[in-house]
Amino acid sequence: MRNLIIIGAGSVGGHIANNLKLYGLEDRLLGFLDDDLKKQGGYMFGYPVIGPVSWILDQVDCDVVIGIAFPSIKRKILDLISVNYSLNYPTLIARDSWISNDCTVGKGSIVYPGVCVNYGSVIDEFVVLNMNCAVGHNCTVSSYCSLAPGVNLGGHTYLEESVQMGIGASTVQSSVIGKGAIVGGQAMVIHHVPSEVTVVGVPAASRRTFILKPHPDTGEVQLAQAADQ
Repeated sequence: MRNLIIIGAGSVGGHIANNLKLYGLEDRLLGFLDDDLKKQGGYMFGYPVIGPVSWILDQVDCDVVIGIAFPSIKRKILDLISVNYSLNYPTLIARDSWISNDCTVGKGSIVYPGVCVNYGSVIDEFVVLNMNCAVGHNCTVSSYCSLAPGVNLGGHTYLEESVQMGIGASTVQSSVIGKGAIVGGQAMVIHHVPSEVTVVGVPAASRRTFILKPHPDTGEVQLAQAADQ
């Protein structure tokens, strides 16, 4: 049986450590790796924080969970540790999630409890699907994406690499969200979102298109979309 290491002693790593049985990982966790000096040498969630991420470079035949949601940090860590070819990255799918037939979930991805993924969908590598996400039919969620709790993707939605979607965000069918884009919580995507853009609101629009303006009756300052949107 291979030893298990979680990289990242934060919220995602804490969820895994507290629910090992849910993912079939009982009695395997050695502890965490984290570059936060304040955590090293202590305990988080009942397990030791062994050392920095670089500790894994000298280990052999470990299973490694990247317990981090932020795409850029995940990529940085994987760039560092990928030189150790003996490492394995298990796919974690909670036992009470639902994955339809004719779907794939890539290595290193984490599928939380309550997630539903409909037929024909592809969840690529090192994706986080947090609690109660719903992925419609024939969707693609590319590598390193992170979906917060309650995200809903309409059928045929395509997320390029490293997209982040906040709590309760949604897309209409056939939406495309570009690489590195961020969709704010509760936003509703009805148009294509370009790469490296942050969108918020209903309908979702670039943060640059939002302005502060006084309410015409009360004078209270409020957030509103610019007139050209």
